[in-house]
Amino acid sequence: MAGLNRALFENRILAKANESVGKSCIFLSHISIDKSWATAIGEYITRYGDIDIYLDVNDPDLQSAVLTNDAALMTRFIERGLSRSTHIMCLVSVDTVRSWWVPYELGFAKNAGRHLSTLKLKGDVELPAYLEISEIIRGTKSLNQYLTAIRSGLTKASANAALTKSLIEHYVATHPLDTYLNFNA
Repeated sequence: MAGLNRALFENRILAKANESVGKSCIFLSHISIDKSWATAIGEYITRYGDIDIYLDVNDPDLQSAVLTNDAALMTRFIERGLSRSTHIMCLVSVDTVRSWWVPYELGFAKNAGRHLSTLKLKGDVELPAYLEISEIIRGTKSLNQYLTAIRSGLTKASANAALTKSLIEHYVATHPLDTYLNFNA
């Protein structure tokens, strides 16, 4: 079974069901220029991690608010996605420092008591100080450990010894996240 993107309109009933049974959901915070990276990482998390995500590019209400440049509605729909998530993962690229929304999302999530993590994307990315307080994920290997910990309710260190079999380890074949993440980190 795969996780869901809770932002998808056609899956809202299923998403509500997952939410009501307490299934974990990761809000993927990113700058819009990195949406292809966020989409690929989100697909990996749902397909192989069997964890729900909230990816704003698939929220029709939010995208409608973006088209009309309605800041009040954008804020409301972002907050709705954050409130329905158990975790928030900030995807950090060299472009993220130009985002106004990412710091807002992180502040809202922290205030709501959500677990914060930071996924460093490929490239020479320096983290701002406010992200140093979150769990840092430096590549595919540590992402797999993080997802395993979420699924099993373990700490990341415990998950290191028990990687979920559905997650893809890096062997001879190309890993689906090689374009976006360093593997050995």
